[in-house]
Amino acid sequence: MASTSIRPAIDAALAGYARLVELLSATRTQDFPDPHVTMAQMRVLMLLSAVGEARMSDLAHQLGIAPSTLSSLVDRLVEAGFANRREDARDRRTVLVSLAPAGARMLDQFNELGADALRSLLEQLNDQELATVNQAIELLVAAARRLSAQQRPTEEPRP
Repeated sequence: MASTSIRPAIDAALAGYARLVELLSATRTQDFPDPHVTMAQMRVLMLLSAVGEARMSDLAHQLGIAPSTLSSLVDRLVEAGFANRREDARDRRTVLVSLAPAGARMLDQFNELGADALRSLLEQLNDQELATVNQAIELLVAAARRLSAQQRPTEEPRP
């Protein structure tokens, strides 16, 4: 947990990030791979890409949304061919969801658009500014690794 003395610096970083996203979004929305896919659906696809096949209940918990909300998001993703849904052979009450090849391709396109936008932005910086950005990214990656290690759930055996 951050101390109260660094909270203003964190708030400033968050505000700066929000401004950056706003500026980049304004120029890149027309490039979105599929305009019919909502950001909520993209979150589901990104999580599926990270975790692989997962139970609907686990996905809803990880996304912090109600199972009924996730169900409607997954319904639309399955209809569009971006996700697959099946019953668990070991427990028919359990629904498993996975990323379909079309969903993986769309995520690849989305990530490439993000990389292109970032590349264009970085090209505006001089060598010293790029070194500062790279150092900041290294710090953020290290912090993300620490956070991930702290939040990693212990594996429970499935019946």
